[in-house]
Amino acid sequence: MNPDTPKTHARNAGGPAAEARRARTALAAYFFVTGALLPVWASRIPAVAAQTGVGPDALGMALLGLGVAATVTARAGGAVLDRVGPRLAVVPAAIAASAALLLPGTATGAAHLTAALVVLGIGQSFLNVCVNTQAAHLQKSQGRSMLSTFHAFVSIGGCAGALTGVASTRLGLDPLTTFQVAGLALAVLSLAAARPFLRGMPRTEGAGRERGVGGGPRFRPSTSPMVLLLGGLALAGVLAESAVQDWSALFAQQSVGASETMAATAFAAFTVAMACGRLMGDRLSLLLGRVLLVRAGAATALAGFVLALSVPFVSATLAGFSLVGLGLSCVVPQILSAAADLDSGRVGRNMGTVASIGYVGPLVGSPVIGAVASHGGVGAGLVLPAGLMAVLALGAGLLAHERTRVRA
Repeated sequence: MNPDTPKTHARNAGGPAAEARRARTALAAYFFVTGALLPVWASRIPAVAAQTGVGPDALGMALLGLGVAATVTARAGGAVLDRVGPRLAVVPAAIAASAALLLPGTATGAAHLTAALVVLGIGQSFLNVCVNTQAAHLQKSQGRSMLSTFHAFVSIGGCAGALTGVASTRLGLDPLTTFQVAGLALAVLSLAAARPFLRGMPRTEGAGRERGVGGGPRFRPSTSPMVLLLGGLALAGVLAESAVQDWSALFAQQSVGASETMAATAFAAFTVAMACGRLMGDRLSLLLGRVLLVRAGAATALAGFVLALSVPFVSATLAGFSLVGLGLSCVVPQILSAAADLDSGRVGRNMGTVASIGYVGPLVGSPVIGAVASHGGVGAGLVLPAGLMAVLALGAGLLAHERTRVRA
């Protein structure tokens, strides 16, 4: 038995297990960066609109450009990662996305703003696919669920990004200064995490071209029906998340007479509940399994929507949206994990496809909810995401598939 000396402690602290823990912490930091980018931008939208002089129509087109760019990048980026592996792509993707955050602050008109948001959408979306693909490879190599915990740091990053925007407004900072400070901070975090990430993260080679009999290329359909079905579930989950993000505060003000502070608290309650749920998600997945966890989450979210939309008290609204956040917290991570397990040679492509379909949710949901809300109120519009909880509960059985492996 080795003596317990300072030298032994130093050796143990630098061993493979310690390096692996530091690498996981570094990957969590990149998930944090992923979650922080868009909330920093979104928190300064009114100021950027005033700076550029764009109206609602032009702003809507610019935001559409961001969404479309993110959707296309998620699909294409996943295919690239299957070729080269995500490990070496995460750090430059994080730095590039942090730099892209500065661009909307330099916009001087509608076309300039649209181009800036397209670049930001590309950067954030590719980083999102990189970190999720790396996490999927990591949880596969370690044989345990980890994606929900990592996604908790997306939620925490989102809170930090939104608070950064609020603080900059209180301090009277212009949008460009806000984006410079936030982008620099995120870039520094990305650089600081690079060494432990690259040293401790297992190497994952790209899948390359798949080989069939005789060593020739093996034909396989570009996207399997199961991936498309999982993408449909992701669309329902992401649409519901974005609906609460976009409409919860307005609902609290218009429907239950909440103050501006309490209305903002409705979305904060949703975000905090989602982060807490994701921190517990991997343990719950081990205990309940994916199917039951997603079904229970969808049922919880549906109960939250019913409570928030049917009981006209501020306390009920806060409790309801908290339940929605708790219920939805594990849905998308479990769907992405299921997509990753479909085919070990197409982890990035499958996850990218599911993510890209999920991105369509806000693009479709926001105008539909807005149209319904203009006639029947925000509560009527939120019936759409509430109804999609039934779709998630019924479709959760798709997550019970067996993993397939690629053979050389």
